[in-house]
Parts: sequence; C-alpha cells; structure tokens
Amino acid sequence: MSTNDTAEKLPVYLLTGFLGSGKTTLLAQWIHQPSFADTAVIVNEFGEVGLDHALLEKSDDSDIMLLDSGCLCCAMNNPLQDCLEDLYYRRLRTEIAPFGRVVVETSGLADPGPLVNTLMADPSVAAHYRFGGVITCVDAVHGLHALASFREAATQLALADRIILTKIDLAPQAELEAILAAIARHNPFASLIQSPMPDTHATQEVLTNLQAHDIRLESDDQGNGKSATQSPAGRFSHLFRYGISSHVLRVDAAVTWPRYAAWVTAMQRELGEKLLRVKGILSFDDGHIYAIHGVHHLFSPPQSLAGNVPDHALGTLVVIAQDTSENELLRILPLLNEPSA
Repeated sequence: MSTNDTAEKLPVYLLTGFLGSGKTTLLAQWIHQPSFADTAVIVNEFGEVGLDHALLEKSDDSDIMLLDSGCLCCAMNNPLQDCLEDLYYRRLRTEIAPFGRVVVETSGLADPGPLVNTLMADPSVAAHYRFGGVITCVDAVHGLHALASFREAATQLALADRIILTKIDLAPQAELEAILAAIARHNPFASLIQSPMPDTHATQEVLTNLQAHDIRLESDDQGNGKSATQSPAGRFSHLFRYGISSHVLRVDAAVTWPRYAAWVTAMQRELGEKLLRVKGILSFDDGHIYAIHGVHHLFSPPQSLAGNVPDHALGTLVVIAQDTSENELLRILPLLNEPSA
C-alpha cells in the first residue's frame, strides 16, 4: 500500500465513552455545525429503542445509520463492515452527499478494541477507509466512579488517542482535579480537551491533527516529548483496578521484516487477548518509516508514513495491556533487534 493510497482513504473515528459521558450530546451539537457537514455518522445503540437517533434531531438522516441490533463489538453479522461498505457505495452512486470522514458513536457499554480491529484489519474496510483514532468522552462529575466500577469505562479511556473531559462546568474543583489526575495516570499518551456541555466550538479541534499512530509522551518545559521515568524501556505503567497498564518501549535500530514478524508472533502467542492495543512508529531496513497497530491478537499491516516524524516518536512503541508486566514485554522486545535466522 502506498502512502498516497492511504491518504486518499476516508478516515473513520470512533467516538466512545461510558454511559452518560456526553457522547450523544456532543455529537448532536457537532452535526449542526458547518465544519461537520462532510461527515457521515454511524450510531450504535445498546437496547431496543433508537433513542440516540431521536436525540440527534437530524432533519435529513440519509447519512446517519442507526445500529439498534445490539452492541457493535458483540454483533455476529459484522454490522460495522456492512454499514461502512453501504455508505461508501451510496456515496459513489451519489445517493447521498459526498463525505470526507466517518464518525462511529459506540454504545456506552462497548469495548472499542474489537472495533479498532475491524477498522485496522478488515480487508473490506481497508479497501476504502483508514482508522483515524479513538476519541473518548469522560464525565468530570461521574467519571471517577465509572472508572472504578466498570471495566468498559477503564478500557475506553486506556485506548483513547484523544480524550474529551465533559461537564467541567458542573464538577466541583476538587473533583475536577481528581479526574484530571486519574486521566493522567491511566492514559498519559492521549491529547486532552476540556469541554463544558453542550459545546459547539470544539468540532474542528477534536478531529484536526488526530492520527491513530500519534505518540504523545509527557513533555518537559521546552515541549520536548520524553518519558517521565528512567526505565530503559521508557516505561509509563499505571496499574489500576482492572490490571490495565501502559508501557513505552524503545527500538532504536532499524527493524527487518523477519524480525518484525517474529515479534508479532510472540506478542500474539504470549499476550493474545490481554493485549488491548499497541501502536508505534518504527524505522525498517528498507529505508521507510511505518506506523504499527495491533489490538488483541490482530495486527494490521504496517502503514508507510510520509513527512517528518517527531524524534521522540520514532522508534517508540506504546503497549496497553491487561495483567501484563513490563518484564514480559521486555522479554519479547529483543526479537525486534536480534538477527533473523
């Protein structure tokens, strides 16, 4: 796949967040803004009543698909693939207005991991779309309780590329500081936007310059990305209730394709479903730089990147896993650097 081919594909963003976090309210504001006019929306409902569809209040819903057959990540008939394919060909036949991106609003009870897998690895999706990233809403008022009580909320936060902290105008200062601290512990890699609800100004800010392979590390006073620890692996590991931890691994040498294949195989074998997400940017010995993506046991083909890559991001792998120690990852990591047989 060439870089140009990737650039021409339509980005698909996942909008997720636990029940009551403000996803639908935010989306209802977005779809009435001119900057959102070129966006197709897929709404996933949990339950039998299409409530979200009514809340969106879209007068012309030809570009909105309501999935009310259950949670997307649990459905057995590949509804996301079907909807994306149908949207694309309706667009091609000019049955609906042209759109330049897709936003999928997940159920508040959804684990976004399987959906990320679909967007990264399903051939029918990859033919026309590319994975744009995960946007997660977190409720400033009830977010701490959700994180402590529900694995889905913790996973949604851990997998985010961009976090929107909602209802900040309703949270007492102490609670706001507590949820901000929790976000910094649980996902130090995602960019953060703080937003009262409803919010009509942040649409472009949320979707601009968001790439699923972005690597953001804690910055020093000069704004240079770096790890906050002295671990040789550059570790950010914040174990919380459900055993989900985040790690930064460094690979400074150029990687060969056989080495990469051996590392992927080992990650699949040793971690499997415990691997919630891995993303990174690696230099290969063919002279190209590639974005790396994996969720659970599925890894998508590395995507060639064009343009400048920040120095702190090149050679960096971010691994988010459950019940996995740093030592387990470090035992596998040398496969990327060892000479292939």
